[in-house]
Amino acid sequence: MSLRHDGIMGAMSPRKRDRFTGSLLEKPTLERGPVATVALLRPVDKPYSYRVPAELAATVKPGARVRVPFGRSGAPADAICLAVSEGVWETSLRPILSVDESSEPIPERLLELGQWVSRYYAAHLGRTLDLLVPRAARRKSGWRKVRYVRIVPTQESASSKVSEPGRGTPANDESAANVKKRRPSAFAEKASRIASALTAAGGRMELVALCSAAACSTATIQTLVRRGRATIEIEREPQEAAAPVVERHEPSFSLNEDQQAAVEGIESAMAGGGFSVQVLFGVTGSGKTEVYVTAIRRVISAGRQAIFLVPEIALTTQTITRLAARFDRVATLHSGLSDVERSRAWSAIARGEVDVVIGTRSAVFAPCPRLGLIVVDEEAEPSYKSQASPRYHARDVAVRRASLEGVVCVLGSATPSLETWQNLKTRAHYKLLRLPRRVGDLPMPQVHLVDMHEEHHARGGVHLLSREMEARLAATLNQGQQAVILLNRRGYASYLHCPKCRYVATCPRCSVRMVFHQTTGQVHCHYCLNRVNPPVQCPMSDCDGRMVRFGLGTQRVEEELARKFAGVRARRMDSDVMQRAADYAEVLSAFERREFDVLVGTQMIAKGLDFPFVSFVGVVSADTALAQNDFRAEERTFQLVLQVAGRSGRGFAGGHAVVQTFAKDNEAVQHAVRGDYEAFAERELASRRRNHLPPATRMVRIVLADQQASKLAKESAAMADRLRVILAKRNIGGTVQPAREAPIARLRDQYRHEIVMVFSGGDAVLAAMDAFRAEGALRSAIQSVVVDVDPVSLQ
Repeated sequence: MSLRHDGIMGAMSPRKRDRFTGSLLEKPTLERGPVATVALLRPVDKPYSYRVPAELAATVKPGARVRVPFGRSGAPADAICLAVSEGVWETSLRPILSVDESSEPIPERLLELGQWVSRYYAAHLGRTLDLLVPRAARRKSGWRKVRYVRIVPTQESASSKVSEPGRGTPANDESAANVKKRRPSAFAEKASRIASALTAAGGRMELVALCSAAACSTATIQTLVRRGRATIEIEREPQEAAAPVVERHEPSFSLNEDQQAAVEGIESAMAGGGFSVQVLFGVTGSGKTEVYVTAIRRVISAGRQAIFLVPEIALTTQTITRLAARFDRVATLHSGLSDVERSRAWSAIARGEVDVVIGTRSAVFAPCPRLGLIVVDEEAEPSYKSQASPRYHARDVAVRRASLEGVVCVLGSATPSLETWQNLKTRAHYKLLRLPRRVGDLPMPQVHLVDMHEEHHARGGVHLLSREMEARLAATLNQGQQAVILLNRRGYASYLHCPKCRYVATCPRCSVRMVFHQTTGQVHCHYCLNRVNPPVQCPMSDCDGRMVRFGLGTQRVEEELARKFAGVRARRMDSDVMQRAADYAEVLSAFERREFDVLVGTQMIAKGLDFPFVSFVGVVSADTALAQNDFRAEERTFQLVLQVAGRSGRGFAGGHAVVQTFAKDNEAVQHAVRGDYEAFAERELASRRRNHLPPATRMVRIVLADQQASKLAKESAAMADRLRVILAKRNIGGTVQPAREAPIARLRDQYRHEIVMVFSGGDAVLAAMDAFRAEGALRSAIQSVVVDVDPVSLQ
């Protein structure tokens, strides 16, 4: 890190500096000057003030990374400057030590956004701001070192003062006439050309370019440097980000009336020049992407940039391929990039050299200097919620950023989140745009519901695929079409159990069942990643039963397909086999090229993907989400069934979907089969209001964990009591439920308790978080405290 130090103080050790300042500043006096407020990159909740030395005044700016003395020892600590203002301070106020000039400051709007994220989601401010710029971008990974030659100004021109190597200046006994008659040496001629080239370039030129322009070698320039007539400066410069190699392609069809109306709605909002949220509610296959593309084109034509968020890397792969065929300057940001790729993309975006940024959750912080539009595709996806601090929701952060930037945010989905649907009814800046029919007036897929209770009763043996699903799949393959089979559970068998004593194999570190994986022959814990060999005999001392594999997973579906459909070309897509972004791209590209016929996968294949030759979709079990102890279980079941069924019938062959369930009469399943989102939303919102659940309210969940169960119980109960007292004292509308054991009571060798709080709205959440942090109420003597505002998972 390139740092600028502030004289003697910067050179001293912390201990000497304390003694030095202590002896001089025993009687502090008041002075006036610039004072910087900084956020330390440490787990502290409050900002600190430091005076700005005169020699650093030009570089200490909001968003800059600085180093400051911290604590009694004055040990140097990294921080980010929040603000600089003129103020009166005592001479005992410690100074900023240095500025990291190699890092670009965080832009003003992003700095403001980061402070809001920290405040709302109760995350440490400095660490939140630190995450706004990827580490690879700060380190400038992949940047090249460039040597620049700069001319040293003198009273005479460089050409007249350059001396030949080994000759020095004319001797006293040599007459001026003889000097004039002497022909310039080869070195002098080269030096003259160098001086001319540098002067023409404004006094500074890249070394390689200078050698070419002056027809000289680097040795000649090094000689000039040794003689003090030139200097060489080494700088790091970004290399051009690698652009996707995609052949340009424009679809031949035109927008239909519904799409055109949606585009006009977005354009009208953009023309107003202010913030709004446009909710694009369209059935699956209605052409939402074409609406996004048209709106983005209008933004680019106005000289501005767009951010396009997708929930999964799998969707990023297909989206980047298709958008790169429509736009010239596209960059991606997601976890599958290398440090060099991420650094180059980030710097290109910041320089304004990218028009469209496509990425997953963290791309919402892309440093676009001319942001004009934010698109959040499949906005209801839970993967937009970060499960690491800061636990932000990218959709809500996108809306907040659009508000700060004064631009339009488009939220698109066939199954909008109930939070978004509620906002359409209660917030004036939310506007609804509808796409009620498929592109080309293609019919919606026919959905067939199979009651698996009846199926198992009528059919002997163990079958994951019903007769209806097998028949539809066989017809699809015979017609040369493709199919997608969804089961939102990876592995081979859900668990191992003993039928005799009903023992179930659980993780020794977590209170969860272990899942058998055929590919490794082991049972896996999907939480702590522990793997062990499966027991053959029941481990219970008083039982001699044998362990049996029970349940289903994507590996077992893949095996059954191979057994029942000889020669079928099937591939599996779940997190067990998808390790890198390139893995997603390879499988999806092969499927698009029709190199295999059946794609088996988890929820990552349920939304956003568009393949015209897929005419059949099978949902092996619509009940996996219903089994969860979560008030959003029915909403997720509805979204999953409707979305995955919508992957079929996007070509002219038509489409069918078979949905298998043990809960045939469940209203969420029934609404999904009928494709009736609005009826489901109204029913579910009414239920949430009756039970005071989001989005009728706002929820905050605190998860506490420790290896000592008794200590955890005591500390969690004490924290719940503290929080109730603070809410009552400050008259903040909210309730604190009693501390209780979490649904997953033990995880990675730690016991877990939870405290759930419910508030009337977002303002109450902000007030409560501010109050809790100000009074230190969220600190505890236990090993882990996690605050999750607006949680999407209650496990």
